Amino acid sequence: MINVAIIDDHAIVRAGLKQFLSEQVDIRVVAEGSSGRDAIDIVRAGGVSVILLDVSMPDQNGVDALAAIRARDPDIPVLILSGFAAEQYATVLLRQGASGYIDKKCIADELVSAIRTVALGRRYITASMAERLAG
Repeated sequence: MINVAIIDDHAIVRAGLKQFLSEQVDIRVVAEGSSGRDAIDIVRAGGVSVILLDVSMPDQNGVDALAAIRARDPDIPVLILSGFAAEQYATVLLRQGASGYIDKKCIADELVSAIRTVALGRRYITASMAERLAG
């Protein structure tokens, strides 16, 4: 079972993600938060396999939260789910230790695939992002 924590400052986004992910037989949402500080508290509490982390949040943004999560638990997969175009943040976040980066405009099956991929300890980027990074 992949235990996921959803960190996003929009309650409706968290609710939608939780509802969709609950339909997957191998994924369970075990924690939710609305800020970077919540993400750090969730990592500290343990029991999470994958952190699904938004970039833009109040209090402590996803970029800062990623650094704090990596300091606390360098091995926990952190999948960035963002409304920002990949060109703006993806490269920086991947270099800072994100396990993957996926746009909020993705199709639902791609999100599930990304969660499963990072849960296995691998990195996840979309094909179009791979092309941009290669160029």
